[in-house]
Amino acid sequence: MITISKELLELLQRTRVRKYRESDPRSIVKGMVDEIRLKTHDSYFKCWDLMVENLAKWLVLNKQTGLACAPPLQGFKGLNLEKDELYEHLDSLDLFRHYFTVAKAKPWDYIGEVYEADLELTQPGQNMTPRAVVELMTEMVYSGWNPEAELLCYDSYQQYVTWYYLTQHAPPTHIEPMEFPLKTQLDTQCGMH
Repeated sequence: MITISKELLELLQRTRVRKYRESDPRSIVKGMVDEIRLKTHDSYFKCWDLMVENLAKWLVLNKQTGLACAPPLQGFKGLNLEKDELYEHLDSLDLFRHYFTVAKAKPWDYIGEVYEADLELTQPGQNMTPRAVVELMTEMVYSGWNPEAELLCYDSYQQYVTWYYLTQHAPPTHIEPMEFPLKTQLDTQCGMH
């Protein structure tokens, strides 16, 4: 029997995380959908739904994400948290952790890009905002110090924390305290008509 030291296991984990961060997040999402398709032989639409459901399940169950200790978020209510054969298969390939690691290192809507551009699952009139437009808007709002934008963001953050506490009866442990300059922006109208 071969015994692996704790130090070697930590080195392997750090190497794996470094490799993950160099990966293309879109290829990981496509890989999950393809694995599901190989297992189930369902249509891309059904495989897509299964991928999103299983990724959401992993996010809630995994302590690394911070959602495991929080009460169920509104979007996750009704989510079946039972680990079935498909979930176990994707988890054994480490696809969930791989995607989480690389998406956290380079945040963007890779799932939306795969849905629209790679798998072409969108319906007429359903369009994602192109990355170049998002980056231009971000540059226009956050280039240099803008006290009005900072105050508006902070007010929105406080409102969200208050709303979450009132509806979930617990503090929002899934978000980090706000720091400036901001690195992300919540678009509350995303998906609205």
